[in-house]
Amino acid sequence: MEFFSSDVALPHRVNSHGLLAMTLKQFAAGFQATERNPIVGLESRFELMKRLAKALDANPQYFGHEVCRPGNIVDYVLKHAQHGRVNLRVLWKAIIEGLEMIWPENVSGVRRGDVWVYSPLKKVGQPGSDLVPFHKLSQWLTYSLLEPFQELGIQFDDLNLLTGLAEYRNGGLFIDFEVIYPKKPETLLIESDVGSEFIVEMRALTVMLLDKVAEEVRKKLGLTEAQLPLACVLQGGTWAAGRAIAAQKRPEGAPAPIKVRSSGTVF
Repeated sequence: MEFFSSDVALPHRVNSHGLLAMTLKQFAAGFQATERNPIVGLESRFELMKRLAKALDANPQYFGHEVCRPGNIVDYVLKHAQHGRVNLRVLWKAIIEGLEMIWPENVSGVRRGDVWVYSPLKKVGQPGSDLVPFHKLSQWLTYSLLEPFQELGIQFDDLNLLTGLAEYRNGGLFIDFEVIYPKKPETLLIESDVGSEFIVEMRALTVMLLDKVAEEVRKKLGLTEAQLPLACVLQGGTWAAGRAIAAQKRPEGAPAPIKVRSSGTVF
């Protein structure tokens, strides 16, 4: 949509100036959000787009020096490629550092992103020992960018550094199949905060179990990690399976057995 660009000659190419000038009404129109087709956390996502514009301007090494736009990340990655290959850390650095400013600040003024506290891990004298990083949306973005880069002839090394996505479809898969279940069954009946220890624990178990699923699938098919990377197991397996079992167990349309209170901008 032309609302995301300030360049009338290239109205469909997103840039920072277009995002900064965009109104909430234009944002809703651009994402086709209506009363019949609502988007969870519309205003929070709109503010995220404003922070994205500032992040683009603040990181020209990733997003360009003249017209700052997300697409310039391609030039950054290509610059680091050798013989058609590049380490995944190059792309990850651009995403995790270049987009740091898009995450909301917590009460202490720190942008933690998708990193949460789990008190049972706390070790006296070790700051941060109780923090659990997921970076679900950042990793999802990274996974999503792999295929377009591959179409450009770029292959990434060290794909194993990415984890499974700790989100409600994958987590719901393991709960619906009773691989994991809450100590207090009534927990599934209430809406939990995204930072609650119940949700953090469930998400951590999801990441670990996705690795186990991938291992077993490879054994079953006789494939290596290079032949069947985790990204394929997620997209063609657990994510779809999570939706399928959810539809069987909750015909009324609930996408997962877990109710999470979230603005949609971090998880």
